[in-house]
Amino acid sequence: MDSMNGKEPNYWRSLRELHDTNSVSEMKAHEFMAGVTDDFNMDNLSGMSRKQFLALLTASAAFAATGCSNYRDKGEIVPYTKKPEEIVPGVANYYASTCTGCSQSCGILIKTREGRPIKIDGNPDHPVNQGKICAKGQASILNLYDPYRLRRPTSGSLSGKMSDLSWKRADAEIRKQLEACTNSSKQIAIVTNPILSPSAKKLFAEFAAKYPTTKQYSYDFFNDENRRRAWQSCYGDAKLPVIAWERANVVLALESDFLGAEGDSIEAIRRFTDGRDVMKSTQFNRLYCVEGAMSLTGANADYRLRLRPEAQLEFVLALAHALVVEKNVSPADKVAPQFLNGYSLKNLSEKYGLSAETLTHLVDDLIENRGKSIIYAGDGLNLSVHVVVNYLNEVLGNTNLYEQNQAQLASATTTPDEFLSLVTAMKGGQVGMVIHWGTNPVYHLPRLLGYADALKSVPMNVSLSETEDETGALCAYVLPTNHAFESWGDYQTRTDVISLQQPVIAPLYETRQKEDILLTWMSADGIHKDAAYHDFMMSHWQNEIHPSLAKKVDFKSFWFAALHDGVVRDSRAKVQERRFLSAALESMGTPQPGKGISVALRPSYYMDDGRYANNGWLQELPHPVSKVV
Repeated sequence: MDSMNGKEPNYWRSLRELHDTNSVSEMKAHEFMAGVTDDFNMDNLSGMSRKQFLALLTASAAFAATGCSNYRDKGEIVPYTKKPEEIVPGVANYYASTCTGCSQSCGILIKTREGRPIKIDGNPDHPVNQGKICAKGQASILNLYDPYRLRRPTSGSLSGKMSDLSWKRADAEIRKQLEACTNSSKQIAIVTNPILSPSAKKLFAEFAAKYPTTKQYSYDFFNDENRRRAWQSCYGDAKLPVIAWERANVVLALESDFLGAEGDSIEAIRRFTDGRDVMKSTQFNRLYCVEGAMSLTGANADYRLRLRPEAQLEFVLALAHALVVEKNVSPADKVAPQFLNGYSLKNLSEKYGLSAETLTHLVDDLIENRGKSIIYAGDGLNLSVHVVVNYLNEVLGNTNLYEQNQAQLASATTTPDEFLSLVTAMKGGQVGMVIHWGTNPVYHLPRLLGYADALKSVPMNVSLSETEDETGALCAYVLPTNHAFESWGDYQTRTDVISLQQPVIAPLYETRQKEDILLTWMSADGIHKDAAYHDFMMSHWQNEIHPSLAKKVDFKSFWFAALHDGVVRDSRAKVQERRFLSAALESMGTPQPGKGISVALRPSYYMDDGRYANNGWLQELPHPVSKVV
């Protein structure tokens, strides 16, 4: 567009118009392109009339519909002879449950029609997501009807030739190997995702008691392990705080997409946007974002600074120097300033080309809003960055924004060294059996680790999975498992909240719930019972959870009320007083400036770690920033 200078603006409609003025001007001079004529000759028209054309079109459509017919007998459509009391044809039923699409365990309402789940929404009674749900949660209904789900047990070898087998035979052969491993002191390795279920944790403990050589390995492809380790180092406890985002006037996000694909984004979005509600307040919160690649959080930031991820430690140290040394904000510990020598925001801005004005405004904003701001580092940043961030929040008094009646429970994960030890033991013949409990480590773990090759040295490998995957292709037994909507379960990610999961449809195929499979292998007779895990979980709630909550109602009333609501709260839960440990600063590393191009691996907004690769709805969603599908 030409500069105004008192003239009417001239807009270009295309790049061609901008760079090739002559040809465009010539095209504008002619109303019709070359070859177009105004001559009209009736003799050149077709001899078919309009009525004849429509008649042929109707006939062809009828023949096409006939060709698509299927003359197989579909049976009779008959009314209910014994209609379930709660089902009225055409009227939807809703069941409270828990979403298992990620590690956040949001409460959901499953809409069913005539016994079939058709829609997923958030549970408004759940205290965490409060009726909100992400795209992955809504699209999880499609995985239930995935035509590529495993439908029956199969057995085979590493050659890839698989054949169907009965559950009875699979149970007998696997139980025999479990007993052989126990008698020969060979390790039984169970590879799982982090266990968030209180009942499942008890189940694994009893399984290990039945087969003493059992060892569990847990991993999550995208996790917050560095954040938890830093919190453990700073406060002596791995329970992360729950942040009251709505009370923060200023938020500084460091390589963190907390409004997108990181952590409990559903709760963070809900609480953060409360601080921008035009109907409730005239004072809006401000979001500063320091990151490398553009994220959904960065796209919504009021101030965004572009900085490579490996420079984040240098940034937080310079910020701490500005607050503690230059501005003399009360330090959380007198030992800290000696670690800040040599860092300054001025040098940092010159080194990385950051806006000095924005950095100055950031420092002033944080000081002005002490106790009402929060600094939040992303999951992908190293331990030292998280330690300094914890220190900065202590300096600014931002711990006031940590909820005092709840905290995030830690889910134990296996370290890389422990996985390396497992691979070494597998190659050395010390492992007699590997059970993949809904996991795909061949796909997720680094190829250099050699996990896939190590599986070849194990006498028996078992995969419990909903679909075919890379790990199942290398296992002798592939056992199909129920979808979450066909399963029972409970989940606890907060100290004061336990969510319940209930089935809303009978298994569509010849599948079993993962927990039921373990209970069958643990039983004395090895006979499968359909309601085994339901009874196990209900017993756990009756003997341990219900008494611990000190409810005044009998267990049966409590149980059905919990199933109806989908969630149970413990109002007595309190968080222990947190005291910052200065020793955490002494173990902090030094910045390591990077050179060349930085590669930052981030979780997909919709595919997660690959588990939704076969979900068509999610595949069609565009990236929220680049809009690429």
